[in-house]
Amino acid sequence: MESLPRGRPAVAPRFLDAHRWVLDAALAVVLGIIGVASFPGASFETPAQTVYVLIVAGCCAAVAVRRLWPVVSLSVLAMFLLVHLVVVPQAGLFALLMCLLAAYTAQTHTAPPARWIFTALVLAGAVSGMHVASAPRVDDWRAWSIGVVAVLAQLVVAGLIGVVRRQARARYEAAIERAAVLEAQQEVERRLAAADERATIAREMHDILGHSLNAIAMQAEGTRHVLRADPDRADAALAGIGRLSRGAVDEVRGLIDVLRTEDGAALRRPAPLLTDLPALIGTFRGSNERIRLQASGDLGEVPAHVARAGYRIVQEALTNAAKHAPGAPVTVRVAVMDGAVDLMIANPATRPAAPPARRGHGLVGMGERARCLGGTIHAGPDPTAGGWTVAATLPWSRP
Repeated sequence: MESLPRGRPAVAPRFLDAHRWVLDAALAVVLGIIGVASFPGASFETPAQTVYVLIVAGCCAAVAVRRLWPVVSLSVLAMFLLVHLVVVPQAGLFALLMCLLAAYTAQTHTAPPARWIFTALVLAGAVSGMHVASAPRVDDWRAWSIGVVAVLAQLVVAGLIGVVRRQARARYEAAIERAAVLEAQQEVERRLAAADERATIAREMHDILGHSLNAIAMQAEGTRHVLRADPDRADAALAGIGRLSRGAVDEVRGLIDVLRTEDGAALRRPAPLLTDLPALIGTFRGSNERIRLQASGDLGEVPAHVARAGYRIVQEALTNAAKHAPGAPVTVRVAVMDGAVDLMIANPATRPAAPPARRGHGLVGMGERARCLGGTIHAGPDPTAGGWTVAATLPWSRP
């Protein structure tokens, strides 16, 4: 892809594009001076001279608007040059310059078929003007032919310069368009990345608050029952509530700091991994001591992004189990295999578990985490043992 000039160099093309009419007006003035100085001169003594003055004025006016209305400008030039050929049948510098400018403008500011029609008219008009101004005689046809070839060569060169200018402008405009498209794509990608980051933060917020508040509520409820009978146990439960509260506050503060920063470079606490599952289960021990963790394989071998997703799935499953089946035994199985980790969280309740009335954000979040890794997840009633089971497989690619 072509690179565009940045900063101050790009100002010049934009300035010139916005002030092209000034250049055309200056060019019209210069051509008018040349026309007045050329034969037969600016005078109103004879009808031919009067018409010539009008021809010069009309051609200069057409030159001044050649970028705004190129087809109209070229048509007016053709008309006045035809009148010039009839009224002043003599080749001059002014007529030649007008033909050269018409050939250039036809190539730079008109589109086919008008481009080729005007180019052909310019060439035909130049040959006709040479024929009328100096009709070839038998003894000088060679010199006349050389003159015609010289004029046609100048017109061809002017047309080729127009072609080169048109192609250069087309490349510049294409580069501008590509840059605009690239900028729009980058903006869309930035917005998508921001939306994805916000969705990730929303899932994290749900997991943190859902787990912490449910665990706090359960431990607070349990503390009420043991407060008088077992003060030491109540004190331990209250200490656990304090730890959960502070941990939740710290994690939420870290997420909010990310939202406040423009590039997401805020310092965040390390995300919990599968190796932190024992600590996670410990937060539930105050209200439910029947949580068993069965791990096979090296949990530290699981890549960090997979371990984070697995931890959050287990956390959400335990939170749901504590909320919908308080006191029921829960089994957490984690099996690290070659290229994948299998998770199963089951709480065989004493009565069959009914499906939830609506699919909550927790189940949706677990499904999104698994699908982002190319894995699978199933959450629903266990037809054999009853209760509720969450089973997930999270793969990863080994280097």
